[in-house]
Amino acid sequence: MRNDPAEAPATETLRLLVTAKTYPHPSTRYDEIVCTAGITADGRWIRLYPIRFRYWDEQQQYDLYDWVELKARKRPPHKDKRKESYEPAGGEVRIVGHVGTKGNWAERKRLVLPHARMSIEELLARYESDGESLGIIKPTEINEVKVERVRDDWTGAQKRVLEQGLLWDRQPKPLEKMPYRFSYGFRCDDSRCKGHTMQIADWGLYYLFLKLRRSEGEKSALTKTRQKCEELAAVDKDTYLYVGTVYPHRSCIVIGMFYPRKQRPGDQHGLPFG
Repeated sequence: MRNDPAEAPATETLRLLVTAKTYPHPSTRYDEIVCTAGITADGRWIRLYPIRFRYWDEQQQYDLYDWVELKARKRPPHKDKRKESYEPAGGEVRIVGHVGTKGNWAERKRLVLPHARMSIEELLARYESDGESLGIIKPTEINEVKVERVRDDWTGAQKRVLEQGLLWDRQPKPLEKMPYRFSYGFRCDDSRCKGHTMQIADWGLYYLFLKLRRSEGEKSALTKTRQKCEELAAVDKDTYLYVGTVYPHRSCIVIGMFYPRKQRPGDQHGLPFG
């Protein structure tokens, strides 16, 4: 039975500030996918996937806080009911600008923090009511960096997917498996909060560990990656967490961090939860 074209999601041109990017993961349907999160010029959170990022031409491989333009469409509800979930709709991704850290992240704060939620509990309540599943929250404290050993290698099915990708497409290099899970333990400023332990899926963190392991060995890589997690949540940082749900589950993961220096009293200029 053919789909009614009238029911097909409309294609739109998005102008998106990239705020988070997860590490690539093998997919039986899409070979290899990356999830990118960001906020549009008109203040909407967007989750873009599937993106085969490492297969793209170099001029399309955006960095965090790049402004990008691309054609995209809403993912159909039977595939993903989350309101922010979109998929690329063909054509090139154009990098059209970058927002730097001048003035202790002043422009990034202006663009992102007015859209912060108070807590994970608030985000999940909105998920139940209207499908909101992506955003940025401010923990009252991050009290733990938890490290757990996981599988050293991809499963057999995942290896077959990656090998098939090597046969049919240009792939810069094999996709390394992350053998550890890093998580933050934190609390929210919300009476409903009983504390959270949440996996960090940020590409930059994974890249740091894998790069250090190649140059310095696993023990040093583990120590320095844990130290990096602690540094981003140190007392001198005004740390927020980019978080999103893992479809179709209700649980969240940390997909990136927002960590300017703490401001002196009176310098916050009305930023939320400051």
